[in-house]
Amino acid sequence: MKLYILNFSSYIGNNEAVELKKILKQKYGLDTRRQDSFIHLALYGGMLLKDKIDIDKDDELYVTSGVGNTDIVQKTNTYMYEENQPLKLFDFINLLGNTTSYYIAKALGMKGKNIFQISDNFTYINSLISIYASLMNSGKNAIICNIDLSSKPDEITKRVLGVSENQEIKSSVNYQKLSLDPKGAIAMIEFDINCNNKSKIKDILPKTKILTRKNSHEAFFETILSYKVNEAIKNKEDKIFIESFKDRYKILKLKILK
Repeated sequence: MKLYILNFSSYIGNNEAVELKKILKQKYGLDTRRQDSFIHLALYGGMLLKDKIDIDKDDELYVTSGVGNTDIVQKTNTYMYEENQPLKLFDFINLLGNTTSYYIAKALGMKGKNIFQISDNFTYINSLISIYASLMNSGKNAIICNIDLSSKPDEITKRVLGVSENQEIKSSVNYQKLSLDPKGAIAMIEFDINCNNKSKIKDILPKTKILTRKNSHEAFFETILSYKVNEAIKNKEDKIFIESFKDRYKILKLKILK
């Protein structure tokens, strides 16, 4: 399966919700009331992409995350089970994954297919497979938002991700505009549905390193592969990526076109 990347945006930070909220309001004129840190992060990445490329109202939108909006889950738990307070209406609304998708679509002027999905492994590649299948039927283009928010405290996120207590966790949002048509593309990604064992990838191991959530010397987030792809495009480097989860491996190949 092949998809062409028309453009991309990336942002990595810590929990800078107040600053992002200010930027969204002052620079982009967005109404950020009743929204939380997760939504602000998603919107900021989307506006960075919109600064670089036109987004059609019929483009399909896919929002994917490894753990979702854990901030609002922790907040809800505090309200209901520690303070015995009723859940606030807008906190309930923000608990719903499609709320984030709605705000992104509204900010980007999109009215096409809109999906929010969470996957605890191979998150980015699994979403690419879904996008490829959908675009084969619709003939449209797609916007993918890969978002992971590092909650404070981050113990819950680390526990869900299965990383060590010493592992640094980052907040990140990475967008790409994807197409089946190579016209105007800056890069191409190739992938498939196969999960490989170690013997199947031994021949390409000298050409790459395995992205894993354990024993990593760099900050981790579930959708880190989407960032690595964007980083390689920025540096104009053809790459082969291998992502690992519980002794299973998936391969993604990147070819720079411009």
